[in-house]
Amino acid sequence: MRRIKVRYATGSAFKRQEIEIILNHLEVVTPNRPPSRAADVFDVEFPNVDTDEPLERNLVHMVRHKVRSAYRGIMAPCIAEHAGLILETLEDKSYPGGLTQPMWDALGAEGFVNSMRWAGERAIARAVVGYCDGLRVYTFVGETKGTLAPLPLGSRDFYWDTVFCPDGGGGLTYAQISEGAGGLAGKVGLSQSTKAMSQLLNHLRSNSAALFPTMS
Repeated sequence: MRRIKVRYATGSAFKRQEIEIILNHLEVVTPNRPPSRAADVFDVEFPNVDTDEPLERNLVHMVRHKVRSAYRGIMAPCIAEHAGLILETLEDKSYPGGLTQPMWDALGAEGFVNSMRWAGERAIARAVVGYCDGLRVYTFVGETKGTLAPLPLGSRDFYWDTVFCPDGGGGLTYAQISEGAGGLAGKVGLSQSTKAMSQLLNHLRSNSAALFPTMS
């Protein structure tokens, strides 16, 4: 069976590494078909394309804009993703949400954690994955609850992996989990991104006849 080609717009080597692990560990399940390893169904490419991201808290709005800009850059159906942290006490405000990255870039790891302490340690890691086929945009949301560490821990310096401790992760940050037994696959197994990608890939396979007519 020919694999379905999809394009994932990212310039991050960290994210490419995680997507490859997700594909090798994730199963896609659709009606009337046996479960299949995602890597056996999808052939993912990583085009070099610039994307635009509006500065706002709402991650879904950000990703809808981002994936459209990626489509304009390569003129082919593609995937784009953005993730952020949301304080549980401010979940209704989605804060900081899409502002997480500029705050992180401006304050650094310790400064970011210190600026969040007033709202408590509980946080939600939220990832939004978008797919644009040129006519429509589909978005899928994955979430992992956890806590913010009091200081950065772990050496894998990918975004806020050094400060987010997912529930079920033994009190370790994503960065520490990535260094331990099982390596990065341990982090991917808990990740909000994996949850969002699972929804997207199952959607693409379920609708492959319509979305990819040459594959049917």
